[in-house]
Amino acid sequence: MSNALPYILLVLFYIILTVISYYKSRSRFIIEIISIVVFILFFGFRGFIFYDWSSYYPAFESLPDIFTLFTQDWMKWGWEPGFILFASIIKELTNSYQFFILLCTVINTLLLTRFFKLYIAILPLGFMMYLTMNGIQISTDLLRNSIAICIFLNAIPYIQQRKLIPYMSLCLLAATFHSSALAYIPLYFFLDKKLNIWIALTLFIGANIIYLFHIPILKSFISIFVGILMPSTKLWIDSYLNMDATTGSTLSIGYLERLLTATLVFCYYNRLIEKRNSPLFVNATLIFLIIFLLFSEFRTISMRTSTLFSFGYWIVWIDLIDCFKFKNNKILFASFICLYSIIKTYSNCSSDVARYENVLFGASNFNERLVEFRKSLSK
Repeated sequence: MSNALPYILLVLFYIILTVISYYKSRSRFIIEIISIVVFILFFGFRGFIFYDWSSYYPAFESLPDIFTLFTQDWMKWGWEPGFILFASIIKELTNSYQFFILLCTVINTLLLTRFFKLYIAILPLGFMMYLTMNGIQISTDLLRNSIAICIFLNAIPYIQQRKLIPYMSLCLLAATFHSSALAYIPLYFFLDKKLNIWIALTLFIGANIIYLFHIPILKSFISIFVGILMPSTKLWIDSYLNMDATTGSTLSIGYLERLLTATLVFCYYNRLIEKRNSPLFVNATLIFLIIFLLFSEFRTISMRTSTLFSFGYWIVWIDLIDCFKFKNNKILFASFICLYSIIKTYSNCSSDVARYENVLFGASNFNERLVEFRKSLSK
């Protein structure tokens, strides 16, 4: 509980700000500023928490000056060119990994805020939904991916406005920070189109069958192509797939929540579309649910691919509140969201690697935290 407490308090803080903002609309500007500042303070000054810092910190430290960079092989860092160039420029200005993290957080927060202001009336509610649905992971463990996702979020209006060139430009820019953003390019052609609800329902039921009966569809599909690869490459892929295999409980709280969300989305599909005059976020939510279940045999693949479409959840969960006819049902669902947010945050942040530290109040250095990190992994 102690490891998850800072994250739970952060979620509770945004829940309280949401309630205050709802009843005191005149104070919304001040509440929005507080929401943004607290988010930057929490994530921008974080210590070495969760996982990816163990690889990003040494890589950042090994970056040469920007002039030397162009004489070296960029592939050795394993980063996309836009991110390497960005990191190298920051290191040229100041050789501080902490400042680099702060700047990444500021950029992401401003891009997130711009997105939320377009689609959500109460900003702290957007931050709460973000934190609950993969936002903590995005802000701590997906440094490159987080920038790519936030850039894409600001390309979404161009899908609705049918502006191909600005949309593709932002997607390609995002891909220079993380190649997974290339998956956003085809969305322009179908994400804002109304789906055949029966086809979507069939895909969702099929994904559930694969999930519940542990049908290794992805591994079987990969195995077909692995056979033609070099033996060393085949061995590496097999090792990764075996290491990443899911061993958790099938009927978890998370699964039941996803089942409930899908049921509500299918029941209120047309009403959700009418609310936004667009099926974009509903479709993104369905893609999230289907991908998560379809690739569930490999936890990392399932989470990282579905995370690309988490933005649908952030919007649709809020819109579902308005879909209920009776006020008591609205209150009940809103209460469920708040309660589930706390439970999910506790579940995701209770491990030792999640133990929160903030450099403003004193934090372990890299070597100290690395020792603790390795002990946590060996348990």
